[in-house]
Amino acid sequence: MKWLNIILLSCILASCHNHEMLSFPINSMHCDGFVTGDLLFVHDQAGDMDQAITAATGHYTHVAIVECTDSGVFVIEALPRRGVVRNTLQDFYLANMVDTNQASPIDKYYVDVDYDTAKLLTLMHQFLGQPYDDYFAHDNQHLYCSELVYECFFDSKGRHLFSTQPMNFNDSLGNLPQYWQSHFDSLGVPTPQGQLGTNPSDMAKAPFLVRFKIE
Repeated sequence: MKWLNIILLSCILASCHNHEMLSFPINSMHCDGFVTGDLLFVHDQAGDMDQAITAATGHYTHVAIVECTDSGVFVIEALPRRGVVRNTLQDFYLANMVDTNQASPIDKYYVDVDYDTAKLLTLMHQFLGQPYDDYFAHDNQHLYCSELVYECFFDSKGRHLFSTQPMNFNDSLGNLPQYWQSHFDSLGVPTPQGQLGTNPSDMAKAPFLVRFKIE
């Protein structure tokens, strides 16, 4: 039994050192298969907001930033009703599981380009507690998920690593889904159609991102 335990432990440690083998074990919080700055993109999970997002922009509905520390792996993300929060990787994974018997609806992307790591760490923690940006507007002291990523990543010259583009809230037929109509009506503002912004699906297409599927 002792030798069996040693062999099992060796297998677990070996899998943690493989950057591409992302089986995402719930109890393996110190695995170095993640690095600070990795991005986790979440697929549509059939909620009303998720369906409205995918109808307008694509299959990813959420994105979050990984932070590796001596005490474990954490995820910093902007969530509706909660704002910018820092959760354990385990809590993030459990919150985004559709079915424990299915493959994870999460994709990991490695940022394969030089960026200001020190600034990333500073900004990630500086933004904690910031309200969620229900308005999807820039420079209003609120942040939605991909906006948080946009505002945290800079190159060595102080330029945003990711780019913005005109936002789209309409479906493939050019119609505004009822979800968005009701959402912005409740805020008393017009839909920011065409205003500059970001979204997870387009952000994932950045040429410097390398995807690793989490099975």
